[in-house]
Order: sequence, then C-alpha cells, then structure tokens
Amino acid sequence: MPQAGGPLNRTVLAAYAAPAFSQALIHGPVGTVIQGIYGRDFGVALSSIAFALVVSRIFDAVTDPIIGYLSDRYRTRFGHRKPWLIVGSLIAVVACWYLYIPPEQVTAGYFLFWFLLAYFGWTVSEIPYRAWMADLTDDYQQRTRIAAWRTFARYLGFIAFYGIPLLPFFESTEFTAETLKVTAVVAAIALPTTALIAAWIVPQGGAVVSAGRPNLRQVLPALLRNKPLLLFLATFATGGLATGTAFGLLFFFVDSHLGLGGTLALLFVLGAPIGAVTMPFWVWLANRIGKERSWAIAYLCSGSFLLAHLLIPAGPEGELLLIIMFVLVFSVSSAGVVVPAALLADIVDYGKWKFRGDYAGTYYSVQTMVEKGVEGLGVALGLAVVSWFGFDPQLESQTERGTFGLLLGFPVLPAVMTLLTAPIIWRFPINRRRQQIIVKRLARREAASS
Repeated sequence: MPQAGGPLNRTVLAAYAAPAFSQALIHGPVGTVIQGIYGRDFGVALSSIAFALVVSRIFDAVTDPIIGYLSDRYRTRFGHRKPWLIVGSLIAVVACWYLYIPPEQVTAGYFLFWFLLAYFGWTVSEIPYRAWMADLTDDYQQRTRIAAWRTFARYLGFIAFYGIPLLPFFESTEFTAETLKVTAVVAAIALPTTALIAAWIVPQGGAVVSAGRPNLRQVLPALLRNKPLLLFLATFATGGLATGTAFGLLFFFVDSHLGLGGTLALLFVLGAPIGAVTMPFWVWLANRIGKERSWAIAYLCSGSFLLAHLLIPAGPEGELLLIIMFVLVFSVSSAGVVVPAALLADIVDYGKWKFRGDYAGTYYSVQTMVEKGVEGLGVALGLAVVSWFGFDPQLESQTERGTFGLLLGFPVLPAVMTLLTAPIIWRFPINRRRQQIIVKRLARREAASS
C-alpha cells in the first residue's frame, strides 16, 4: 500500500471513490422528488414535510461536528475512518429502505423518523469518509487527484439516479413511487458493497503524523485560531450562498422570464456529464498553477457566465443560448467541488502542525455544516429579494419592478458574490510551497519524537 506522499494507483483511487457513487445515488431523491412523491402519492401534508426538512437541518447542524470529532478521537486497529463508513452505510440503507418504500398508510411521524435516521446514517458515514482523504497522502498533487476521482464518482451517482425513470420498464419518464423503490433496491446493494470495497482495498493512511487524539478542550482553539480554516470557510460560505441563490431562482428565471420551462430538465441532463468531463482540466490546472489560483479562475469564469444570462432573449430564440450558458456554468462547477476538498486536506496538515492534533474529521464536518446551511440560506435570500420587488410567478406578464427583482436575484446577485470572492481565493495563504514546508516540519517533529 502507498505511504504518505507516494502515488496512489488507480485501483486504490477507484476503491476510495466508489462510496461517493452510492452516496450520491441514495441522496438523489432528497431535496428533489421525495417531497413531491410523499405529498402526491402518499397524502402527507406539505406542512408536515416542510417541518421534517427544517428539523433535519437542525439535526444535521448538531450531529455533523459531533461525528467529526468522534472520528478524530476514537481509533481502532482497522483505522479511525473505515468503521464509521461501514456502520453509517448500513444505517443509511435501513433508513432509506423504509423511507423510499413506505407502506400504503403513511403518517407524518413515519416520514420524520426515517428521514432523520437517514440523515444520521449519512452523517456517520460521509463525514469520516471525506476526512479520510487527508489521511491517505500528504502530497499536494495527489490530493487533487483523489478529490477528482471522488467527484467523478459523485457525478456518476447523480446521473444514475436521474436516469432511473428512463428505464424501459417504466410507463413514463416521471419520478414516481416505483422509481423511488428502484432507487432503494439499487442503493441497498451498492452502498454497503462500495463501503466494504473501500475499507478492504484503501489503506488507513500513512499521512497521520505528529497528531495526537484531540479532546474537547483542544477542539475549539483548533477551530477558532486556525486562520487559514476561517478564511476557507468564509470563502466557501460565500460561494455556497451564491449557489443557493442561483439554484433557488433558476426555475423562475427559465420558466417565468424566458418561457422555457420545458427545457429545464434537459439543462441538468446535459450539465452533469459536462461537469464530469471537464474535471481532468481543473485537476491539471490545479497541479500547474496551484489549487487556490485554479479555484479563483473557476469563480471568475462562473461569475462571468452567470452575468451572460442577462443577454438571453425570452422565448424559443433564447433556448440555444440558455443551454450554452448552462453548460458553461457546469463546466467550471466541478472545480468548486474538487479543489476545496483537496485544499481543506492541506489545512488539516496545518492544524496538525499548529495545534498538534488530527482534526480532519472536525474540519470536514464544519465544512459540510457550512455547505448545507448557506445553500439553504441562499435560497431564502433569493426568494426574499424577488418577493420584495413584487415578482409573482403566477402572473403571465411581470411588472418592470418584478422583472428587475428577478434579474437582480438571478443572475446578478450570485454573479457579484462569486466575482468578489475570486481575488480572496487567489491569495489564499497555503499554496504548494507552504504546504510542502508544513509537511517537512511535521516529518521532522515525528522523527524527533521517535
């Protein structure tokens, strides 16, 4: 097995990335179709579903850092990430089986219980799984490579989920209770299988050096006094806020403003593969000029492509330009997934050196918590802006003020937030040279303690 800093062969990379495919597949219904299916096919009140979604967000905010800390703190001879991945995957399979294949008579309590248990299983497995990347290698370029493989597997998982209604034995291409059942069956096989493959093939990681087991008194200083981490989280939060605002208003922009609601599904079908295909370019660029600069360039491109949506004319004549702009946005979106994951692994090294503890699980859990929170906040921000300007999606013809408010919410507001963040990312303090210095200092400390 590869040691810290050594190259990872493709078998190891594929085994590590495999759980990301299953996680994306089983996540697919949540946030997109499960609310509609429970409300339409099982008669659960939308207010009850909304309540469950709010409770799940609060539950997530509490459990994410707890699981991150525990995966840093407690270690076994099988490693301190692998057991969490396997146990969490089994919990998620059981929860999603009952959530995605409910009985004929469903209550709001039934939905809430299995929904929360599914979120708990995802947290138990996915937070340590993300942190595992920082343990596998301390090589600057290898981490970008690992993140790219994992992101590619995620894209494949989303494509697999969205492709289920297209299977020939379904009568229509709509998401229904039957497609949800197929998702549960496939996930029940894929999730534990890929977790076991990763645990069997992928090494525990030789990059954990000079890092003790943190206790609760050490965690807070390691979070609040880690300046690169705080800058990373602020940058990541701004980008997530822009993403939430954009996707929260995309439907209204395409449907109400352009009159192209029938094109919306096609945009995502085309966008996800484009994001996967363009990943090798962003990996190459990150290794060529640095992670922070490639991330900044992606933000500059993304903000520019968003602003270009203002040039799209309404009606059928704008359809081709809309598709082109959406594909361009997705072509840079993979950089916003690959690069931050790899960059956070470098921040973990800084935390090991500065605070003498392995806080990988804690750092990745805080990133996940911020990601979930700000995207929801971004949706709320976008809706609040268009509502304040009087935009009404039920009107066939909007007022000038309503149209201005919609265009301000999408694409102007997310584009401005994205563009303003790019210069900050460009000057991120941990670059390739400084990361290598940190790794050398950790190695010297390890040698001295031995």
